Amino acid sequence: MKQRTPLTHHSFRPHVRILIIIFVAYLINGCAQPPTSPDYPLPLITASDEQLLANGQPFEVRGVNYVRSSGVDQNICWTLQFGADARCPWDLPAITADFDKLRALGVNTIRVFLNFYVFGGSVPVISDTGKSIALLHLEDLIREANQRGIYVIPVLLIEYPQDQFASIHYERAFDVHVRPIVRNFAGNNGILAWDLFNEPDIGSPVDIRCWDWDNADHPGCFPLAEERQQFIAALSAEVATLDPGRLRTTGLAFAKSHFEPIEAAARIADMVDFFTFHYYDDGPYHSGRYKAHWYYGKGFPDDLRRSIEEIQALGLKRPIVVTELGFPTVPLDPEASRDTAMLNRDLRAARDLLREVGAGGMVLWSFQDSFTTLLDDLYPPR
Repeated sequence: MKQRTPLTHHSFRPHVRILIIIFVAYLINGCAQPPTSPDYPLPLITASDEQLLANGQPFEVRGVNYVRSSGVDQNICWTLQFGADARCPWDLPAITADFDKLRALGVNTIRVFLNFYVFGGSVPVISDTGKSIALLHLEDLIREANQRGIYVIPVLLIEYPQDQFASIHYERAFDVHVRPIVRNFAGNNGILAWDLFNEPDIGSPVDIRCWDWDNADHPGCFPLAEERQQFIAALSAEVATLDPGRLRTTGLAFAKSHFEPIEAAARIADMVDFFTFHYYDDGPYHSGRYKAHWYYGKGFPDDLRRSIEEIQALGLKRPIVVTELGFPTVPLDPEASRDTAMLNRDLRAARDLLREVGAGGMVLWSFQDSFTTLLDDLYPPR
């Protein structure tokens, strides 16, 4: 992989072949029963001031974005398809083997992506005849993670149609995708939080000039930002009704998008229970005025520190978690500025910085070919 391509930019178009596969699997599994209460209960994660808590004790997120199982060709299977694509077969043994490795490496949280087309956009998540194969596989994944003491942060909306943020589209998005998923897992404490939408502040699929929705140099970006903020507000309220007590967040590309555009009538900071954002400092994809660095041009760790301090300056006293943070390395990326030793050094530096400023942890994005290479001795084994 030469550069990181944000998941919001990954081209996914449902084809007839995929629809047939989903439909057949859906019929086969239609009579499945609803999930019972887990026999491996994890404590509910709550937020108090700037801390996440488990059983009243501080909880540090030590996470990994679980994008696909080990050994899968990312050029064919960019993300987990939960049985919806024959090119990406569901392999639960490989997934559980990964979870065993992650637990041994000290990981306590994974973040997974729920493709809109896989979950409701093409075939119902739940109908009169039962649950879809994708939902059953998601249940399996969450159960296997929880049994190993690993929390799951599902990203509710990913690969969502970029022209359907207006209010006339809310009901369909909620009815076919959000409600059946959230209702199915409501009350499951193994879900740390619902991540409402992945990087809604990146508007470049609509207009490359709105890579950052706060691009004041292009007048079209402001209405785009406001429309998306209103969508997130409605989505957040819907999820709060469906799964009361579960934390909500939105994985923003830029920390500052919690409070920008300043002129907007609403802000993401007021729609979430804790703040999450993404940090990359090496050649972000089509980054426009942020070409040199993901944020402010000073690079790591100064830009990471500034992004956190700007959120803290809002005075809202909520936890902060960096839900995507990673660095490419040679030799996998010949253009990368780090080798493995430098990666391990900088991930430790990020961990220590987040602890110093009182943040709640991080969820790594792996540009590497193994979790062992990525994590090294970053966290104590569990």
